Amino acid sequence: MVKKTIILLLSTVLYLSAADKNATILHSDDVEVTYKGKPMVISREMDSRCRDVAFNGETFWSQDFPKKSVPSFCKKTFITTAGMISPMHTYEGIETFGEVEVLDFIEEAQEDTTMMLIDTRKPNWYHARTIPTAVNIPFFYLDNPKKYPKEFVHTLKLLNIQKIAKGKYDFSHAKILLLFCNATWCLQSTKMIDALVSMGYPHKKLKWYRGGLQAWLNVSLTTVTGN
Repeated sequence: MVKKTIILLLSTVLYLSAADKNATILHSDDVEVTYKGKPMVISREMDSRCRDVAFNGETFWSQDFPKKSVPSFCKKTFITTAGMISPMHTYEGIETFGEVEVLDFIEEAQEDTTMMLIDTRKPNWYHARTIPTAVNIPFFYLDNPKKYPKEFVHTLKLLNIQKIAKGKYDFSHAKILLLFCNATWCLQSTKMIDALVSMGYPHKKLKWYRGGLQAWLNVSLTTVTGN
């Protein structure tokens, strides 16, 4: 028992030591981006007063979780009755991302124009709030091309997809896409993934942020109004 306790303590010390060297273990590093032609930083925007608030199982999960006594500047309120829950994975070969992977993708995309972060939601949702650097391509542009023919053609150009013949496309220069929508209950990003896959888009060029904007906000990461 003593030996197990010592091993556990050593593991904890090593873990925290590693966290000091690699901030993504506990908290994500800030990411510098250019948005609307100006430099900005994506970071965890937490009120410093929250560090003085004692959190435990009761304060986190009792009443309306969190407990009503938790200061308003340390919590957010979300709608919990919307949509349908998505599975963890979509298609074989398409990676599911969390927040750290999204931050890494955004950072790499600053130097790599073949990478694109896509907000698949309807324009009014995008304009209300989105993730910095995200481009709005509503899912129905690809999901329903007959209704949106001009938007469909524009999307092909935006993603570097070459049309060869009716229903046939060349994806050799297509961009690496990371798609998201509102949350785990939002199906807009998966509908766009379905449309892309049905067109023949390479799975290895598609990434999916399952948690979406709600998960992004849940850890207090930077958001902007859509451009």
